[in-house]
Amino acid sequence: MYFLVTRLAAVLGKDVCRSLIGLHAWTGCDTVSSFAGQGKVKALALVQKENKFKVAFGDLGREWRVTEELFDIIQEFTCRLYCRNTSVSKVNALRYDIFQAKKGDVVSGQLPPCEDALRQHTYRANYQSAIWRRCLKNQPSVPSPTDGHGWNMTDGDIAITWYTGAAAPNAILALLVCKCSRSCGSDCPCVLNGLQCTPACKLQNCSNLQDDDDDDQEEQNQDLNDSETEDED
Repeated sequence: MYFLVTRLAAVLGKDVCRSLIGLHAWTGCDTVSSFAGQGKVKALALVQKENKFKVAFGDLGREWRVTEELFDIIQEFTCRLYCRNTSVSKVNALRYDIFQAKKGDVVSGQLPPCEDALRQHTYRANYQSAIWRRCLKNQPSVPSPTDGHGWNMTDGDIAITWYTGAAAPNAILALLVCKCSRSCGSDCPCVLNGLQCTPACKLQNCSNLQDDDDDDQEEQNQDLNDSETEDED
């Protein structure tokens, strides 16, 4: 089956066509992850409805850096993607509202990414879009993907920077436990959040279990922090 690209472009309009490169990278491609349960058709429909979203994704990749103004619009777009009629424009606030409305009975895929994770995702999408937008240049000047574009170097390999802060406040992380019965693999809540299993978890012989030495080190660090605080007082 063949499609006339010129006719399709005429139907979509110039503004939508300009946004497709950024939208395709941001919603998931070979180098950028996608959002669980949020497909490209839904995202495209949302872009077609509002001009500011067309402009935002049309701007994605024009420059190597994402401005705060652009990121704010993408935050709002993300909120609308997960909750169509919401007036909330910040993903952290929407995560809280959804969690509260469902009384905690949610899985991670039902929540939008936190602001930190969304920012890193948008940096990666912007970087990929920027390369595509310069694909006809003979020798484009391309910065390193690890220079603040959502990737980092780990053991000599390029790795994704999923987020730069903690997965959650320490008080919440201390309450996180898993109920894995055989092994703690890639679907384990602790592993998914980059945490080690604790004595409160169901399985006590998994490879992800925290060592006692780690607990002792954490206690020593806490004692050191407490003593420094007392000295300052």
